[in-house]
Amino acid sequence: MSTARISAFQGCEYIGNATQRTGKDYYGFIAQEDTVVAELLGGAGTSVATNYVTEIGLTGITLKQGALIVIPFGQTIKTLTLTSGSIIAYK
Repeated sequence: MSTARISAFQGCEYIGNATQRTGKDYYGFIAQEDTVVAELLGGAGTSVATNYVTEIGLTGITLKQGALIVIPFGQTIKTLTLTSGSIIAYK
């Protein structure tokens, strides 16, 4: 993992509701409480072709507090929607 990712030098965003976030460039997130993810779309560049909920096996899963989810290097999450819970997403 690059030092830029480890240091989160581009900041982070707290997300604590089910409002869809679009046009983002998150590389990962940490669950702040039990959390269910409804939608995670992204890919390389401007692509939103990859459904990370199915790609990384989050369908029907409740992430426990402290769970770290990281997208493959060179890709980012562009669209994110929670069903419940809260996260801190890193840019």
